[in-house]
Amino acid sequence: MAHVFIVIGKAEGQGPEWHGHVTALTVAPEYRRLGLARKMMELLETVSDEVYKGYFVDLFVRCQNNVAINMYEGMGYSVYRRVREYYGSLGFGKGGRDEEDAFVVVGRGIHHITAVE
Repeated sequence: MAHVFIVIGKAEGQGPEWHGHVTALTVAPEYRRLGLARKMMELLETVSDEVYKGYFVDLFVRCQNNVAINMYEGMGYSVYRRVREYYGSLGFGKGGRDEEDAFVVVGRGIHHITAVE
């Protein structure tokens, strides 16, 4: 049986900076545009809020991943900052996919965002 989607999330921080973090989210190509990623994000938000009392949800996304960025922004998320060379070298050298930047994306319902420094 093939995988339809994978989502990995966790609670991190401490005290008033407790929040949910999306480590990975992917949907198989043939199941995209069906709202599965959005539903998984909503579930992670619910668990973060109701179980862990998290203040927000954050994640990293490749700066070039416009499809994902548009989905997150459509859900009320905002790009908080850019992290240079977040994704390490893939070994292709000059002109290849070397040290890609990432955006830190922070979710709705933010009480404060000091934990994302």
